[in-house]
Amino acid sequence: MPSIIPSASTTTLLAKVPYLNSTPFFRGLSLSPHMAVTEAAPREVGERAAAGEVAAGLLPLADFLRLEAQFERVGPFGIAVRGRARSVLLFSRKPIRQLEGATIAVTDDTSTSAVLLRLILERRYQIVPASYERRLHSERRRQQASASKERRQDTEADALLLIGDEALRYKRSNVHYPFETDVAFEWWLWQHVPCVFAVWAIRKDVAVGEKKLLETSLSRALGVNQRQLDVIAHEASATFELPAQELQDYLGKFIYRLSRDEEEGISRFRELMHAHHLL
Repeated sequence: MPSIIPSASTTTLLAKVPYLNSTPFFRGLSLSPHMAVTEAAPREVGERAAAGEVAAGLLPLADFLRLEAQFERVGPFGIAVRGRARSVLLFSRKPIRQLEGATIAVTDDTSTSAVLLRLILERRYQIVPASYERRLHSERRRQQASASKERRQDTEADALLLIGDEALRYKRSNVHYPFETDVAFEWWLWQHVPCVFAVWAIRKDVAVGEKKLLETSLSRALGVNQRQLDVIAHEASATFELPAQELQDYLGKFIYRLSRDEEEGISRFRELMHAHHLL
């Protein structure tokens, strides 16, 4: 289990995930003047949380489960879906049940979805790919990578796992992979519980007042933004080159206040991670 590296200078740094489906939390979010914001993709949020560089954020569920001795939940907030997510997609040359011995490229941005895919392939379908190869996506990671760490190009892999905004965009331009699998829907068909991708979490050593303020601010921002999904979708339409109504429907599928069903999904995911030696 990753350990937290204490650092007094990072106890008020909050990680913002710059994805469209995270916008209902971050749009208009009012924070304490003692809390600074940094942007990071989901997997990077987990890495920086483990390194003691961020104190709070929308933490990928897989990372939260590894770090829950040092982090605690912030209210009932998170990101989950019942059924199709439409932005956690496996693009492949063959149907998912025929990926035995395949090479699977995995976006470097994902943490939870990479684990989710492994569980579905290896536990549900008893399929063992030849390899999972991290795909360097973000410009920052590409710049940091040495030549020896270069990953094969998307079109050379037998399958490609993408998440978030990148998945939405690639879906429109994909000409290499004839099969598309919604990984969250596979989870739903298998476990019959919601798929939880991330939870809001904060370091346990952060002041109680800061924790309460963050929870209140999240509740207010979410309350406003869930009534304005049409506005958010309209603002994003040009960027994604997708109709605003399509993006509004996409956002409307996500669950941001987790209930008993989502908590059952978290418990099931924890059990499977433990059984598969991923915790």
